[in-house]
Amino acid sequence: MQRIQFLHPPEHNLTSPIPILRRHVLVVDDHPPIRAWVRETLAPHMIDVTPARSGEEALDLVAQGEHFDAAICDVLMPHAEIEGIAAARSLWYDHGVPCLILTSVQEAGTRLAAIYAGAMGYVLKDMAESDVLVRNVTTILQGQRPQDPLASIAISESEALQIAEIRAAYLRAMEQLTPQQRVVAGLILDGKTNQEIAERLVLSRGTVNSHVSNILQRLNLATRRDVKTRVLLSYPGGDGSPRKKRAEPSDTQR
Repeated sequence: MQRIQFLHPPEHNLTSPIPILRRHVLVVDDHPPIRAWVRETLAPHMIDVTPARSGEEALDLVAQGEHFDAAICDVLMPHAEIEGIAAARSLWYDHGVPCLILTSVQEAGTRLAAIYAGAMGYVLKDMAESDVLVRNVTTILQGQRPQDPLASIAISESEALQIAEIRAAYLRAMEQLTPQQRVVAGLILDGKTNQEIAERLVLSRGTVNSHVSNILQRLNLATRRDVKTRVLLSYPGGDGSPRKKRAEPSDTQR
């Protein structure tokens, strides 16, 4: 009888480990202990963390070609030109980077602003045990949305009404701006200084100063930082998808 020989693959193919894909997360927070805690918490889960102290630093990293699978943003960074929600808005709508808000702010308007900004989740620092952070981040990395960020924090009827009135008043005020003033308001949201706006739009510094003063007056705001806060309540429209399709990272970037 003829012997049948069974062919086996080379031994090294049987024992070679399957490569595990590491993920890369950007953490935008002005407190070093928080950035360190996030890094230490996510490291065992094959998640590398890059820190940024402000929204503008985070957006600079993206502009330089850094690839991030997700971002974690604080809301309040007083010394930053671009704070957390504005950064999350640009990261998602302009660069396709999904964001988790990690903050101590519970105010209803801020939570809704985060949703308008495209944030995938909203976690309070006081409630953010290590397992909560890991669960929310891994859910976002899987392309899913964590539990409704408003589900665990009730918004009263009076809060909801106040927010609706503020947004309606803001949108009515925006309609009164000239097209160029709307462009200037958008650049303020992006954290641009008056000089940078002048250079971008090829206008004199005096013209930009006048535009900013008119914007503040029409929107009933005291400072240009307030423009960044209220403008976040303006949903950018569409289906909530990023305006710019994300480029897939090369093997060397993973």
